[in-house]
Amino acid sequence: MNDSTPPGHDSQRDGSEPEPDTAAGGRSAPDGGPLNPTPSAAAAAALLEVRRMRDRLTDLSGTLDRLRDLPGRVAEYTEHHQQLAAAVSEDLAPGLAALRQFTEAEFDRQQAQLEEVLAELRRERNSPVDWPALTAEQAEQQWPVLGRWIAEVLVPWYEITRDELPDCWPLHRPALVELSWLRSAHVQAYLRSSPPSVAGEWHQRWRPGVVERLRTVIDRNLCGPGFHLVAEADRQVPRLPPSPGGRVPMSPGRQLAMAQHWQANYDHAFQQDLAWRHQREDG
Repeated sequence: MNDSTPPGHDSQRDGSEPEPDTAAGGRSAPDGGPLNPTPSAAAAAALLEVRRMRDRLTDLSGTLDRLRDLPGRVAEYTEHHQQLAAAVSEDLAPGLAALRQFTEAEFDRQQAQLEEVLAELRRERNSPVDWPALTAEQAEQQWPVLGRWIAEVLVPWYEITRDELPDCWPLHRPALVELSWLRSAHVQAYLRSSPPSVAGEWHQRWRPGVVERLRTVIDRNLCGPGFHLVAEADRQVPRLPPSPGGRVPMSPGRQLAMAQHWQANYDHAFQQDLAWRHQREDG
């Protein structure tokens, strides 16, 4: 090889084929075409963004296609709504009005029944009287209740005698308490809600028991018909005039314990009790 040999021929000394040149003088691709240069990072990013925008436009195009049907759907739903409103107005409204009227009437009826039950319960409220805890105002109400029951129910209907119920019973606090709970038990026995057995127990147990208790709480050696805390030896018992027809007069102890025999003691005990309660409240 001499110095005039072209440079391109020097590379073929190993016997290989020379690489073909492109039209622009660069290297060719494997398929014989021009070899594109490797893109830069900025060009690759721009290409990726173009692809994303193309996909985004495709999605938006599909969304627009679906939105084109929206007015028709709105019109369809509006028509269904109008039909439903008409059905409610024509068919359901009268039924709802009738149901409302029935419900209100039933509620009023139930409320009236409840008021009757509550009124009956209030009438049947029968708590025992706690005499030691009564205020003066409360005691002023309870004394007449007890006195009226003894005068109108216990004595005339059960024929309680002056020996069984001494005239001075209002002056004995234990007797007052015994008679008070006996009255409460009697009221309870004859409530409409009470079974007949309660009345039977009052007759067979409570009334005889209290009558017997009165013999204990009122000492008959000191108290009797017409006497209070007077020993039998010191009593001035008046002689009873003979009854018409020569019959043996009835002894005072066998007489019924009518209010006329104990009214004076009742009034005195009533006023004493109220005075004591007022003093307790003021002190």
